[in-house]
Amino acid sequence: MKKYTGAVLTAILLCLLPLPLFCAVVDWVTGEVTYSHYKDEWREVELGMNLSAGDIVKTGIASEAVLLEGGGEIHILENSQFSLSERVENQQKKPSLMLFLGRMKFKLGKGQAEEPEVRTQTVNLAIRGTEFEVGSGFDGSTLVLLTDGSVAVQGKTSELVLTGGEGTEVGFGEEPKEKFRVLERVIDWDEWFTISEEAVKGNELALLNRILEKFDELFVQIKEYEKVREEALGEKDALMAKRDESVEAGEMERASEYAKEANAKGKTAFHAIINIRFLALSSIGLYDMAERIYTGIKEPLDEVTAVHEKIQAIFSWIEKSYLREGDRERLEETAEKRKGCLTLF
Repeated sequence: MKKYTGAVLTAILLCLLPLPLFCAVVDWVTGEVTYSHYKDEWREVELGMNLSAGDIVKTGIASEAVLLEGGGEIHILENSQFSLSERVENQQKKPSLMLFLGRMKFKLGKGQAEEPEVRTQTVNLAIRGTEFEVGSGFDGSTLVLLTDGSVAVQGKTSELVLTGGEGTEVGFGEEPKEKFRVLERVIDWDEWFTISEEAVKGNELALLNRILEKFDELFVQIKEYEKVREEALGEKDALMAKRDESVEAGEMERASEYAKEANAKGKTAFHAIINIRFLALSSIGLYDMAERIYTGIKEPLDEVTAVHEKIQAIFSWIEKSYLREGDRERLEETAEKRKGCLTLF
């Protein structure tokens, strides 16, 4: 049996420590509000429960919910669907909320340690202590209205910074360019969603092609993270083997260094899978949008069907590979839900 010094054991145990997941507590619910963990079955959202990374929340007609997260308040309006997620950037985990369809209001505490980013099918919102609302339409368009603070509305290649009292509207696949004064433009949200739904008609092929472009990008990004993860795990195994050899030779300091390096490689691999799951989760909203568009066509042309089939093929691969069922049950079995956020292990 191998014997390890305290230093080596400490380095090994670092690999096993639980890593906290982003979560939010349900503070208020009315009407029909349900959630699903990735592609698992839909269940009723209950008052006081924790919603964690990987959960998708859906509100029905005349249904709303309020979540508390890190000192902030998140209000989900009726007929909305969004997910809680997280990703890793520069070795730091970033909480992320993805609004697939509908409308949400945010009131986040100034000076909040880790403000979540908010994403739609079109933009990413980098938040700096703020109060705002955002809508994601049937055609993938985004509307942002800012009351207080500031929000950087980030497209693929450009950024537009909003300050208190400003708003912007961004079309699906477009870049944020223009902003307006909220007081000078009265927003009827029901009308805005109706317009976004009407905008789909006659533009189905163009919208599906944009969705396919995004799926192609997701596929490439996931493959890149898979490569990073595979290489990191290979390097970790090699370092662990060197650690074991050093322990057998009684070179405990060297064994400790190998264990620390192996831990770093393990963390890189783990961060890669977090980002893969983040990308996989974002694909659900895109796929739902594609399905709404395609099924809304009475007699789709062959060209439209071909694009739709390509989207289905990529999503099926993502779904089979990374949208697994049962993860939440495993988390709940090993974590006390009422004493804080769920942990990964």
